[in-house]
Amino acid sequence: VIADDDPDQILDEDEQRCLQNTLQPGNNLVAAGYCLYSSSTILMLTIGNGVQGYTLDDTIGEYRLTHRDVMIPNRGKIYSFNEANRWDWDQPLQDYITDIQQGRGSLKARYSSRYIGSMVADVHR
Repeated sequence: VIADDDPDQILDEDEQRCLQNTLQPGNNLVAAGYCLYSSSTILMLTIGNGVQGYTLDDTIGEYRLTHRDVMIPNRGKIYSFNEANRWDWDQPLQDYITDIQQGRGSLKARYSSRYIGSMVADVHR
């Protein structure tokens, strides 16, 4: 097998096995999660039956279950975009963001922006 990023590099047997084990369809997943490092360390984890959140307790060096059965709300009032690029967006997207900022969207509520610039932190919020 030849590596995609370097046609001169041939993958050895261990590297090939690693790729075969890693590049699986999503329905083969048995668990998924992420860690968020901030003023506290949070581990979000699913093993196929809901999402649980754990916070690192520095006093004992272990994670404690702090968020049971986490669900994504159907609707929110927060959006996350890098607005530095706003003038490069298509006009309909610019108009939509202006509308929700001013309370003219479907909820008739003003949305607030929370852009951190880290995909995990933005999605977590």
